[in-house]
Amino acid sequence: MAIDLRRDSDTIAAIATPYGPGGVGIVKVSGPKSRYIFDTIFKPARKIDQPKSHHLYYGWIKDPGSGQLVDEVLCTLMLSPRSYTREDVLEIHCHSGPALLNKILQLVLTYGARPAMPGEFTKRAFLNGRIDLAQAEAVIALTTTKGDAAAIAAAGQLSGALSQKIHSVKEKLLEALAAVEVAIDYPEEEEEIISESHILEKIKIDALPLLEEVINAYDRSQIWREGATVLIVGRPNVGKSSLLNALVCRERAIVSSIPGTTRDVIEAEVSIEGIAVKLIDTAGIRLSPDPVEALGIAKVGELAEKASLALWVLDAAELSPEDEAVLDEIAPLAKEETLLIVINKIDLIESSEIDHLVNMVKAKAASKLGLNNLECILVSAKTGQGLTELTKALAKRLLSSDQGEPPEIMPSLRQKISAQDAQTALKKAVQNLETAMSPEIIAIDLRDAISSLDEITGASASEDLLDQIFSNFCLGK
Repeated sequence: MAIDLRRDSDTIAAIATPYGPGGVGIVKVSGPKSRYIFDTIFKPARKIDQPKSHHLYYGWIKDPGSGQLVDEVLCTLMLSPRSYTREDVLEIHCHSGPALLNKILQLVLTYGARPAMPGEFTKRAFLNGRIDLAQAEAVIALTTTKGDAAAIAAAGQLSGALSQKIHSVKEKLLEALAAVEVAIDYPEEEEEIISESHILEKIKIDALPLLEEVINAYDRSQIWREGATVLIVGRPNVGKSSLLNALVCRERAIVSSIPGTTRDVIEAEVSIEGIAVKLIDTAGIRLSPDPVEALGIAKVGELAEKASLALWVLDAAELSPEDEAVLDEIAPLAKEETLLIVINKIDLIESSEIDHLVNMVKAKAASKLGLNNLECILVSAKTGQGLTELTKALAKRLLSSDQGEPPEIMPSLRQKISAQDAQTALKKAVQNLETAMSPEIIAIDLRDAISSLDEITGASASEDLLDQIFSNFCLGK
């Protein structure tokens, strides 16, 4: 069931910034009563006869009921249609205390607005024709993605990169469908009207390759879109926490010379060549742990089942039989493509000892795992030596050969499925054309493909689908 593109008549409001301490808090309002609320609760520092759209005005929020000044603020009115929702929009920029923001929101609600539902501002932007559904979903990606590459792709989709591809395919299919429908209306002239080669060209050359690009982009972009999890494993006191801190450039984990300091997992996120990577510092693995350490060690095996790869960290100054015990806990990742050897503390040994050390470690891996080609990275978490090489090695492991560069578009799973449905319908159309099926059958195939494309852009989205998509938004967006 297609949606009814109409404007809602009520006015909505929400706090548009995260709760908690910060520089600025924003209360956002959209709808026909925005101007009235501005005039009612905002006291400008200078008299305003007629407020201008898209201008910042300095003043105070005042409770009309009590006469109390609530906060010193900046207010802006963005009048329809030049706003995010294409409605009149009011933004109140105030100090960010939660109690203060709630007080201002309550005043806005008192004087004509209602609380916005999650994603309702963006939903109105869609319903009012400012953006399509693919662009609306890009807003979700922009507000939730943690990787640089995924954020850049989401910005491109917000500007219409994916939508343009879909519209291009749809235009070609509409041209083909128009010819087929004329042939249906004038069956006696079908042979003159329908050029099988022309329609096949529209489908095979103009439409299917673009759909294949969209579908492949989803598969190629998974690592960029979803990120990766990397375990840092090793026996106690090899410098796992120091390595974590060095990679994220801050003191995320407690570092101590006392073995067993890390007894639970510690997580930190970092962007590595545009990929959002969750680093997990795990409890030191040793042969006779105390009961609390044992609980932490047990988690390592569980995490290994879901992680992308592991860094097996060793101490350059002291190899131990316990180093090999680590490998038993990360069996799912004990492979050449998912395990990197990291020899830490190389600042504590002489350069002449390095080759011998590397050979010893690789011999341990070969003996324990049967792996002769594990890559070994030499680092010093203390001095920073080798960290660049380590991040490059991580990126190489995380990216397959066809993922060297992030795709320009990163479709969602929903968009990929709709593109696949369109692809299936077009392949049926090709088969039916080549076997000389009736124009009516071919028209059904083309309409099915167009309908699937419309699901991507929202031209034929149902209310249930919209509710499902916009419920994933946060309040105020």
